[in-house]
Amino acid sequence: MESEIYLINALMISLYSTWFIPVAIRDSKTGGYLGFRNRAVLFHVIFLTALESLLLIPQLGMSFFTVVRVGFCIALPFGLALLYVNMTQKQMFGTKFSMKGKEQEEK
Repeated sequence: MESEIYLINALMISLYSTWFIPVAIRDSKTGGYLGFRNRAVLFHVIFLTALESLLLIPQLGMSFFTVVRVGFCIALPFGLALLYVNMTQKQMFGTKFSMKGKEQEEK
């Protein structure tokens, strides 16, 4: 069962890092930064929390280490997604990625 946890985590973290979170944090037409404060990102946080909890708590039991591991498995795809967006922005949209929202760019 433990090797299945690693396989599921590897699949989910790679999908979230390269597909789900990048789509949620930038505009698909312009490549503009939408930010992490939107419903799509909140949904992904809740889904990842539930998935990681269902995978890890039955295997490792409820402990501080398990909570830290769940937190790490949730935070990792968000950091990797930000790196992915930064690296692919120029190629996909022809602009440099900036973490400024529309209201900050107008100023």
